[in-house]
Amino acid sequence: MTNHPLGEEIYAAYAAGALSGPMRLLVDAQAAVEPEVARERERAEAAAGLLLETAEPAPMAPGALKAALAAIDAEEAGLGEAGPASGARMTKAAQAAGQALDELLALPEPVRALALEQGGWSFAGPGVRRMELMREGVAKAELIRIEPGRGVPHHGHDCREFTLVLRGAFQDGMGRYVAGELCATDPSVEHKPVADAGDVCIALAVTDGPLVFTGPLGWAQRILGAMN
Repeated sequence: MTNHPLGEEIYAAYAAGALSGPMRLLVDAQAAVEPEVARERERAEAAAGLLLETAEPAPMAPGALKAALAAIDAEEAGLGEAGPASGARMTKAAQAAGQALDELLALPEPVRALALEQGGWSFAGPGVRRMELMREGVAKAELIRIEPGRGVPHHGHDCREFTLVLRGAFQDGMGRYVAGELCATDPSVEHKPVADAGDVCIALAVTDGPLVFTGPLGWAQRILGAMN
């Protein structure tokens, strides 16, 4: 169990702009709650900046400047990525999600803005709700909300899965993870995350491919997944 098992390769890919949107969200979210991760990210960005300064200039592709300026304008306008949400829109989104506003507002900023833009939580098992935040190709980022003592169905993986705890804690038989800690799994791992008693567990789960659910709820999860 570790707070930042992502490693220098992922931080370097982040700095180079080579990560998918969901993986960038994961790095930003953990950096928002773990100062050491923020420092690792800053060091990688500084190193990438130094390499850029010393690299030989290359000719720009036709239309590259126009595309870059359009992307900047879109980001500033809150398009493409979630921008600041107004108080009225935030309240409406939180109510639609069936959660108290303070529960969503307590999430770290990179996740909070996206969560407040979504339509609400969907059923993922008894006491478990999910909210998709972002999808890019096979990569996906979603929030998982687990009631105390409840658990995500037992599942394996045909991809990498990173689960960052944002609130509360969960155990999966291999370790216990509290707010700010990240559980990383791969196809060799099967587990069943169960929230600790006493508090709701909210986690950001990022995968680069579909999960493989097993156990009595596996069939229901596969049907629900096919409908999304």
